[in-house]
Amino acid sequence: MDELLVFYGVLLTSGYCTVPRRHLLWSLDGDVHNSSISNAMRRNRFDEIMASIHVVDNTTCNNDPFFKVRPIFQELNSSYKILPFSKWLSVDESMIPYYGRHGYKQFIKGKPIRYGYKVWSLASSGGYLYHMEPYAGVHTLLPETGLGHGPSVVLGLAEQAGVPGGCNFTHDNLFTTLSLIDEMTKRGYGCTGTMRQNQLCDVPFKPMNEFQKLQRGSTEVLSEGEKLLVRWRDNSVVTVASNVENVYIELPTRRWNKERKAYEYLQQPQIIHSYNQQMGGVDLHDLQVSRYHCTIRSKKWWWPIYAWTLHSAVVNSWLFHRDVMDGDYDLLGFQRVVAQSLLKKFGTAPKGQGRPSSMSAAVTDIPRFDGVAHWPINTVDMQLR
Repeated sequence: MDELLVFYGVLLTSGYCTVPRRHLLWSLDGDVHNSSISNAMRRNRFDEIMASIHVVDNTTCNNDPFFKVRPIFQELNSSYKILPFSKWLSVDESMIPYYGRHGYKQFIKGKPIRYGYKVWSLASSGGYLYHMEPYAGVHTLLPETGLGHGPSVVLGLAEQAGVPGGCNFTHDNLFTTLSLIDEMTKRGYGCTGTMRQNQLCDVPFKPMNEFQKLQRGSTEVLSEGEKLLVRWRDNSVVTVASNVENVYIELPTRRWNKERKAYEYLQQPQIIHSYNQQMGGVDLHDLQVSRYHCTIRSKKWWWPIYAWTLHSAVVNSWLFHRDVMDGDYDLLGFQRVVAQSLLKKFGTAPKGQGRPSSMSAAVTDIPRFDGVAHWPINTVDMQLR
């Protein structure tokens, strides 16, 4: 276990001390030498752990394509519940970059990460991740509700994570349907999300101002029972449905006008303002994970998931330390403290200095610096060289 903790420390250190090859971390050359790593674990021992590390035995496959990393997700999902659920939660997909060959590698056009593994995630508006479930097609471990793929993800994450009643969910148009809002109301959850045009089922919106119907800032509203649907014209037309608010309220907001090249003040629906404030927790978590991500690579298909979950745990620990323990570290400082603590507490210093660097010998023994004039000499042979 001590060696494995040191192994984690080396992975975290490689996120902010990057070198082109991982063996350079143990080099004695002054330009790449890292004494904290070389004094904690030998290079050959790290290579042995890197080559032999496995997550689970093959006998527990059960047609699950992510059987090797499933214990990691289960363990992290249970440990992430140490922080109470926030009032506002966001549901979205996370992409783990992967460019190799795998049956469940996804391609999403227009995304910052187009190729990789897709993970359904439930996070707070501040970026704290509560639950995650890798997408594996029919083998995804989420219950089927019969309401469609998107609503099943939202309801499945809420059920598996054990979200208490009274929490409000925000999600984009991939998940939102009118049937989902009705089901969330029955279960005691709030629900706010954007909707696609083909999901509106010819909803008869009522314009708030007939003369400004086609102008920027115009609004169309429909209040039906416990649902409120608002269509607002910004740079493009956006439709938001919610069961959290059933009364239409407007707030002043500032928008940039491209034609005038200046800011202008408009009346924005409060439901749009709430959605913009509370949505994006999953994207915020992914941003923090990618900041100081491990640069040590492997050819194993599950290695990107393994490294991503390690940094996800670091981000959640940092948020817990910052919000609950009133810590003053930023993410880089927190990751450095964690990595150096693992290396110094559980590492074992080497007995010798190891093999001398070939680079240092090559630099000091270059013949053109020895002070001797090197000129061609006629060797009086057949070739006259």
